[in-house]
Amino acid sequence: MALEKDIPALAGSLIPAILLLAFVYSQDRRRRHALRWVVLTFSAGMCSAAAAFFVFELLEVSPVYRPLIRGAPASDLAHAAFALGLVGPIEEFLKLLAVVVTAWRLDSRKVPSDGIRYGTAAALGFAAAENWYAMWATGGLDLGRAALVPFVHMLFAAFWGWGLGACLKGRGFWPLWTGLALASVYHGLFDYLEYMGGMWHFLTLPIVALMWVFMTTMLRRFVSEPQKPDSGPGCALP
Repeated sequence: MALEKDIPALAGSLIPAILLLAFVYSQDRRRRHALRWVVLTFSAGMCSAAAAFFVFELLEVSPVYRPLIRGAPASDLAHAAFALGLVGPIEEFLKLLAVVVTAWRLDSRKVPSDGIRYGTAAALGFAAAENWYAMWATGGLDLGRAALVPFVHMLFAAFWGWGLGACLKGRGFWPLWTGLALASVYHGLFDYLEYMGGMWHFLTLPIVALMWVFMTTMLRRFVSEPQKPDSGPGCALP
């Protein structure tokens, strides 16, 4: 029966993402009132996954990218260029956009730690939607994918989430663009190493460890600082 596969796939896509979201949200008890914005951003992140799917569908028109999107054999250099030049930048930009047009614009009381909080919420929503589609398309629950995908998407987004927080503190836009560039590179590199497989998989471990240290360190640093709510547009993007 279809439901015997659909329900585990749905649960496997949502439960890990929600647990990770609860972890990040619980790091600052002073921001418990921000739950509605976290939920909104998570939902917007799911919509950004649909937007990414549409973008990659459009790229299939190109004979250059069609084989790569469909997983056809291609050179390692082509896969590296695809992961670093398209997959990472497109997906990270769309996740950032999901934050900017929702919580970052609407929450008049946002504080620097909300950059990582809302960024990871959007990333986890993105990962939940991506996982659901992938598991639905392949016919069932994939526990490895269910655990890994939301975790790494959360870590990628922490870079530009830090940038949003730093921007809110008056450091200009350079931390945001730097964070977005780092997220795109780490995302593309991770995807490329996953594609390579074999011993290359082990290189993803230090990458994930470094991203985890960065996210938790920056989040603790933001939370430990005085939380002065934003009184103006604060790092608002056009």
